[in-house]
Parts: sequence; C-alpha cells; structure tokens
Amino acid sequence: MAPTKLKLAKSGKGSGPDETGTVAEFPSASKAEGIFILDSNGVVLSINDGAVELFGFAHDDLTGHDIADLLASPEGGLAAFLGFAPGSEVEDPPPHTVICRRKDGFALVLDVRVCRLLGSSKGSYAVQVRYGEVETEEDWQEAESRLAGFAANIPGIVYQRIMQPDGVISYPFISNGVEDLLGSPVEEINVNSEGCLEVVHWADRDDLMATIRASAEDLHPFNEEFRAIARTGEVKWLSGISRPQRMSSGEIMWDGVLVDITERKLAEQRLEMIMDHAYDSIVTISEKGVIESANGSAERLFGYRSHELLGRNVSMLMDEPDRSRHDDYVSRYLETGESHLLGKGPMELTGLRSDGAHVPIELALSEVRMEGRRIFIGVARDITQRRMTEARLRETEQRLLGIASNLPGMVFQQVLHRDGSICFTYASEGSREILGIEPEEMVDDFDLFLDALDRPDREAYQRKLRQSATILEVFTHQVKVTTRAGSTKWLSAWARPRRLDNGDVAWDGVKLDITDRKLAEDRLTYLAYFDPVTKLPNREKFFQAFDLSCQAADHLKQCAAVLSLGLDRFGIINASMGHSVGDQVLKAAARRLSQCLGATNVVARAGGDRFLGLIRGMTAEVELVEIIDNVIRRFQEPLVVDGQEFDLTVSIGASMYPRDGSDAETLIKNADAALNRAKSQGPGSVQLFTAEMGARAAKTLSTQVRIRHGIEKNEFVPYFQPQVDVLTGATVGMEALARWQDSESGQLIPPVEFISVAEEYGLIDAIAEQILLKACQTNKAWQDEGTAHVQVAVNLSGRQFHNSRKLLSTVDQVLKETGLDPKFLELELTESSAMSDPENAIAVVRSLRDMGIACSIDDFGTGYSSLSWLKRFPIHKLKIDRSFVMDVITDPNDAAIVGAVVAMAHALKLKVVAEGVEDMRHYDFLRKLGCDQIQGYLIAKPLSAEAMRDFFLNGKWQPIRGV
Repeated sequence: MAPTKLKLAKSGKGSGPDETGTVAEFPSASKAEGIFILDSNGVVLSINDGAVELFGFAHDDLTGHDIADLLASPEGGLAAFLGFAPGSEVEDPPPHTVICRRKDGFALVLDVRVCRLLGSSKGSYAVQVRYGEVETEEDWQEAESRLAGFAANIPGIVYQRIMQPDGVISYPFISNGVEDLLGSPVEEINVNSEGCLEVVHWADRDDLMATIRASAEDLHPFNEEFRAIARTGEVKWLSGISRPQRMSSGEIMWDGVLVDITERKLAEQRLEMIMDHAYDSIVTISEKGVIESANGSAERLFGYRSHELLGRNVSMLMDEPDRSRHDDYVSRYLETGESHLLGKGPMELTGLRSDGAHVPIELALSEVRMEGRRIFIGVARDITQRRMTEARLRETEQRLLGIASNLPGMVFQQVLHRDGSICFTYASEGSREILGIEPEEMVDDFDLFLDALDRPDREAYQRKLRQSATILEVFTHQVKVTTRAGSTKWLSAWARPRRLDNGDVAWDGVKLDITDRKLAEDRLTYLAYFDPVTKLPNREKFFQAFDLSCQAADHLKQCAAVLSLGLDRFGIINASMGHSVGDQVLKAAARRLSQCLGATNVVARAGGDRFLGLIRGMTAEVELVEIIDNVIRRFQEPLVVDGQEFDLTVSIGASMYPRDGSDAETLIKNADAALNRAKSQGPGSVQLFTAEMGARAAKTLSTQVRIRHGIEKNEFVPYFQPQVDVLTGATVGMEALARWQDSESGQLIPPVEFISVAEEYGLIDAIAEQILLKACQTNKAWQDEGTAHVQVAVNLSGRQFHNSRKLLSTVDQVLKETGLDPKFLELELTESSAMSDPENAIAVVRSLRDMGIACSIDDFGTGYSSLSWLKRFPIHKLKIDRSFVMDVITDPNDAAIVGAVVAMAHALKLKVVAEGVEDMRHYDFLRKLGCDQIQGYLIAKPLSAEAMRDFFLNGKWQPIRGV
C-alpha cells in the first residue's frame, strides 16, 4: 500500500518558482530547522516541531507520508531528497540543497543533511533540513550533533527486523527507548525460536507473528499493535508502523518505531464501555465511510450484530436518496470541507434496518482526529415514537384550529414586538361576551385585557407568553379575570406562535370561558376532602390531619386521640321523618360536635350517623376524658332543627396515639371497637379502647371472614323446633333456626357465635336466604312423603325487611324453585324491625299476605309497639319472647305481661305462641291463660332435619308431669 499523498496548495504569484524563476521569502526565522526520521522507503516516522513550523503541516499530516511529496519537482523521488540512492553504502553523505514546497504552496530552498540511525545499516535515516545559508563548517558540525542526539532520543522504540530466506527472524537493531518503555536494557531483549520478541504478551504472539509473515509475503506495510510485558510485570500497549523491503540477498527488512499507547487504549476501553451503555446509537466511521465501531444501541436500532457492521460502508444504514449519494457527500467534504450534516446539529433522516424496514432517526455527526486521521462519529436516536406523538399532536392541533373557528369564545391574534411590547392585532366578537370589552378596544389597548387580571396573574401571563416566543412553543394558559361588569370568570387561552419576517412573534389562538368547568373541578376537589351534607372533612381529609398531628405530637412529646362517635337512635329519625329532615339533624349535630371539640381539634364525618374526632395537644388521658364528658353533657340537650326538638344522645369510643396504635387506620379501627362496646351498654355511653377489645375485634374480623367462606360453601342449615297445640299436643308448626355446620372445625356452631357478627358486616341476608331455601325444600319433601303437613316459620332479618323489593323477589323465587305451597310458609319479623319503619312493614306484610304467606311478630314485648300500629298489621300470630315466659312462675310482673299479651292478641283475633317453655309449670300456666301454642325445650330442643322427621313420625306430644 503506497503512503498517503500530501495535499499542497497550487503555486501562485509570489509563492514559488514561477515563470520568472523567483522564490518567495520564507516568513520565519532565518535559520528554521526541521528533523525527520524516515524508514528505508522514505516514509516519515517522526518529526520535530521545527519541521512543523517549516512546512506548515501538523504532526499528524506528515507522519506516515512519503517525504518525497514535499519536493517541488517529483523527479528523483527519495534519492533526490537524500542526495544518494537508498540502500547504497554511503558512509558520510555530503550536505546538499533541495527545493521543497510548503502546505500553502510557498517554495523553500533547503539545506539537507542525512545520517543513518545508530545501529542501523540498511534502512532508517535521520534527516536535518535548514532554511537559510550555511556559512561555516562549524554550522554543519553543530547541526550534525543535534541530528545525532535527536536520532538517539526518539520517543518510543526504533527497531529493525530481518527475516532470512529460511524464515528465521532477528532484530539487528533496537533503540535504547526499549529501556524507557519496558525497563529492560537492549541486551536483555530476547527473541524466541519463533522469531517473536519475548516481551510480547503471550496472548498476542500468534497474531503478531501471523501478521509479520503475511507482510513478508505481500510486502505490504502494516500497523502493529500488541501488548508487552514490562520488567515490573506491568502490561503496556505498543503501536507502530512497519514497512517491509526485500533486499538483494533475499532477506526481508522492516524499519519501524513503536510508541506507548497504553493511555490511549485505556481511554478507548473507557469510551467503549460508555458507548455500550449509552441510550443513543453511536457509530464511528472512517474518512472512507467504513464503519469502525458500533455500540449495542446501534445494533438494536438497525437490527445487525456488531460483526455484521464492522468494515462495511455506513451507507448500508441509509435509505434513498442518501444511500446512493453518500460517497459523493464524503468526497465533496474531503475536497472542499462542504457538508450538509457535519457540525450542523441533530438532523432527521430515515434509517434502514437489516429487515428492510424504515426507521426515522435523529442524527448528529461530528469529526475528530485520531492518530493523524479523520474519524467521524455519528450519534443516532430512534424517533419513531416522537414522530407518532408529533403526528397525533398535529392532528389534534388541526382539529382544535377547526373547532376554534366556531367556538363561542374569543378568537384572537396577538403580537410580541422586538421591543418587548404586546398588542392584539385581532379580537373576535367573543371579547364582548366573555370580558365585556369591545373588539376594537382590545386591539387599541392591550392593557384593557391585562387590567382584568390580578397582578400575579398578569405577570405570569406575560412571562409564559415570552417563553412561548423564545422557543416557538404553543401558548396555553388558564387565568382568572374580572369582567367590566365586575363578575369573575375563568378563561383558558390556547395559541400557536410563529415568527414573522421582521422578527416579531405572532400568536393565533382562542380564549374560552371555562368558568363552569373550573367550578365543577373545584367542587370535585372539595368533595374529595369534605362531606357534602355537613361540610365537615371526610375520612381522606381526616387522615391528612392525623399525619400532621402525629408529627407535631412526636416533636412536642404529646399524645393525640381518635374519637369514633355515633348518634343514638338517628335511624329512627331518618326512617320516620325522611332523609331531608335527617340531613338537617346531621348538620346540627356536626355544628355541636365542632363547638364541643373546638377549633384546635378536627371533626370529620365517617358516613351515616358516624363521626370521627381528632384530639390534639394532650399530655394525659384525663384531658381526653374531660373533652368526652363535655360532648356527652352537650348532647343531653335536645337538638333544635326548624323549631323542632330532637332528643339525640351520642355514644363515643376512643383510642389514643401512640398507646393504642401508630397510624390512622389502626386507631380508627380501635376507636370503632370501643364505640361498639359503648353502644352495647346503652345510648350515651363512653368506652376507651383496651387491649381486650382489640383481641375481640380481631376475633370478630376472623369470624366474619369464616362466615363469608361458610356462605360460599353453603354451610348454613336449618334446625327445627316444633310448635304444639296447648290443648291437643298436636304438632301444628315448626320454626327453622339457623345453625352453621363449619367445615373447617367440623363443629355445629350455634347462632349466638355468628349472628351478631353477620349482622354487623351485612352478611345476615345471605344466611337467611340459605335457611329459607333449605327449610322450604325440607318441608316440601316431608309433605311429598306424607310425613307432615305443617307450616315452617322462618325468621326475617331487619336488613331483609327494609329491602322489601329484594325480599319479595327472593321469597317468590324460593317458592317456585321448591314447589312449596305458600300456606305452609310463615315469615317472622321482630317487633323492633317492624316498628323501625311501620308504614313500610305494613306494606311488606300485606304483599306477603297477598302471596298467600302468613306473617307473625317474633319476640313480642321487647320492642316499642303501639296498639294503634299493631292493629293495622295484617298478621295472624304473636310470639311472646322467652324472657317473659321463663319467669312467669316467680315474677308477678312477667305473669301479668304475658296474661295481658294473650288477652290483647285474642281481642285482635291473633293466635299466641309462647317461646322458651321449659317445664310443666310453664305449660300449666300458659294453658290456664288460654295460650294457643307453645315452643321450647319442654317439647324438644332445635332438631336436625332427620331428628325432626322422627319427631313427626312418633305422633303427638304428650305432657309428662314432673318434667
């Protein structure tokens, strides 16, 4: 491969030997001096700064080039420059004169002195050139001394390698630079049997020797780069240019210089690591357009593996027309420096993937110099997603522009002048509607619009406008304005900027009245944190306040408390007087609670009749008790709403931070557990949380989870307790009572362990529906087999009764599914659930009666029935609660109550069933009163379906004296 030709400027007038034969003056010192180190073929291996100054080329421009290219006349080549034929045995070449040309085309008349490098007999030369007259022999001796010193102190290792015709390799000359680089003197540098220097790293020896032998075959120069082991064991990277020459004896000779590139290699390794981890695709390209490296991102972007890219023309990654024009682009740049990409910043192009797919990319191209040659670095980024986003944005903008022309708002054009002033150049009729300002006034005076804004909004509007002008980005802004009429409105501005020819920036846009939307957003924001009925904070706002309070309590070494407050008997007000009145009562209760707790504490509504309180800044529990006592006392006074008094007490449960929990969820849960305990003690009760309540709450939570599983597995079954006629002893009915056949424990769980939990968590309806279905199925089966033809009584929960539509639908579906005649089904409702909403209860009972189903009131005497309501209920039976029956023998009051109930029921033509009959004394008493039916352990305990069937088959019940 021939050395690269130097590019010299063409000779012009005054720049060299011209038609008149004149030579231009060299505009430097009178005795400028340059020193070159050449190999045997005249290729420049190294130069000093004087040569750079003399010829006007950079170090990298001269290194690796043929020295003969500097001659003004190409005839004679290297021999003309040296003054003798290369390879001749001239011992002391005499000084001579040559005419050379600088990079800028000026001609130089130079005195040349040549000497061979120390230890080299056949190839490497040190050449001294001087501009100016050599006056004495002493001048030459001084120059020769400098030349010899330079040759002996060349940085790096100068060497000569000889390969004999039989392939044996030796190194007749190695400069003292080997000691500087590797720490070993020349005499310790050995060659192994393969002809390789032993300092060469073992891992690089095979490749190096293969390269040397290949160079000997084709006599091509090569760049050698390998690792060497220094005397200290340190690994160093060496690099150099070596040119082979076949001698007349058949030997192959290489002259070369090795330099330390360890720092460069480390830098390259660091750069390679950075490139491999870069998000962008990075490709390095030679000045011939050949890819020299590509990082992992580039492989992923273009779909090639690294080895498929290296050594190939970078145009393979380009789409037309750039692909076919690439080589012309490169040639033009190398010749003229003209480029449409280089140094122009990121530009958008279309790349070509390995599968032929097109990919839009953003490309930035830069040029660097490495080892005397140009390297181009391309940084590419996949902009597919950005293009899609921009396309969607353009589409949206076009739609908005189309819509804006028909919007009822104000369409406008405004301009920011170069002097900083702003004006409207156009305003539509909408300015009159939304601001009360005539369009002509808007155009004449921009301050009319600014005056409608508050000062902070005015400054923000102008600042955002100038930002939009700087980067030509769409201007969007929402601002509150005061119209000429004094009303407040919210406007939303949207405008697209464009730069005018005179440098001003103009926006075309629209201002829309978004007042209703802003009010709706404010309303939604408010509802996210406040209760719409009472205007108190909601749970979310309570949680925020709790977090801040805990931080303050921790800092001040104080404590806080969470109150769970429930209004007693509020449900009766809601049901009897309607939700409108109920909401007014809630507002009055909220106001009173806020007054009781004070401005430093927080009251929030948790839902329904439940409130939460946050007490802050306490140091002892006694302070909490005083606050709670104040609340209890205040609620002993009636609430007055629209002149009507409401006697509402409040029950309170409380937990303390940090004693009872460290977070809001835990403290609210514990306060709720305390509230439940307080409510069980009666209206107006108070309970502070204890660890025992926490355990009970945990058990309750576990039970409700198990109940849910039991419902899913259909584990709830009816147990039947017979009802007998007092006079005849015949079984005239039976009550289906819920039991839980728990598959986890294998036990039959009585209702006392799950009914209250099921009611608390809203699971009682599902249980009741399972009992209703199974009781009807069983009764129908006994009828079909002739075992019994009696009514089965099933209890209704309060929740079922209040959801009348679902109740009626469920009962109808069960009867159709089981085929049971409605007259054999009796539904029991408790006195308390009936009287909580008597009008609804009467309507439901009538609907059931119309379906042919009998209804009765259970647990009579425990509620607050009034005779005026009772006589309106279309029921056929009353059931006296067991709490009265059990003590009729010993308690005259209970005996009187039972007697009165029987008499009243008979007067209303209702039958009476007494529950809880456990011995013959009860039986005798009730028989004497004329009670119609009895039910209890005297007859039978609740029986499984199989046991109840046997009971039927055994015939009538016979009273046994002494039981």
